[in-house]
Formats: sequence, C-alpha cells, structure tokens
Amino acid sequence: MPELLAFNIKYYRYLNGYSQEKLAELCKLSPRYLTDIERGIHCPPISRLEVLAKALNIEPYELLLNRDRDKKNNSKDEIIQAI
Repeated sequence: MPELLAFNIKYYRYLNGYSQEKLAELCKLSPRYLTDIERGIHCPPISRLEVLAKALNIEPYELLLNRDRDKKNNSKDEIIQAI
C-alpha cells in the first residue's frame, strides 16, 4: 500500500503542477516529510491523507485507488459497494 499511496500522491501532485515544496506548504508539512511519504518511507495517518487530498483537489479515497486494477470501480459509490 505505501507504494500505491506514494505513486498516487506524486501523480496528482504533477497533475496539479505542484512541486514537493509547494504541496508541503499547502499541507503545512515539512518538505522532508512529504519526500519520505512519496518515497514510501512514511505512511501518513488518515487525517493527513485528508489534508493532502484537499490540497490535490481530489477525494481522499482516490489516493488509495489502483486505477489499472480498479477501472470498473471509479466512483466512490461503487467502491463502497464493493467493500
């Protein structure tokens, strides 16, 4: 899971055109901590995922989706139903 989370944070950061420093600033994180999250060294708590998702303009659950694996589960409702 840390690898998927790390990939998704980087992916959405690039989509938003944010540097690591900019995203860290928006989330009130140290740039080093964000780097460690993106490298899969740290797995942030849910409250921090919510802050990251808000800064990335997405829903928190999207940070945990594997788009290739979950193609048919693209909506929040479908994911909840699958659980």
